[in-house]
Amino acid sequence: MVVLSWGSAAIAGSRLPPAPPWMPTDSDDVRAYDDLLRGDAEAYFDDAKQYFRCQDQARREVIEQLPSVSEDDARLLELPDNVRN
Repeated sequence: MVVLSWGSAAIAGSRLPPAPPWMPTDSDDVRAYDDLLRGDAEAYFDDAKQYFRCQDQARREVIEQLPSVSEDDARLLELPDNVRN
């Protein structure tokens, strides 16, 4: 269940890294589109911050799940061989 919800979030784009903004190579174009380029750069930095926040949250969620999964794994190891196979 957790994997599915996390995977769905990734597909939705909330945990995908942002694409860097396009920067023209011609200096006349840079001057002509200065406002747009600055806006794109600001949006990129905002998206990058959001991306890192999402990564941090995903990390916290997995860390919180580790003890439970470890306990489940230990219970599996305690089962007799004939039950596991």
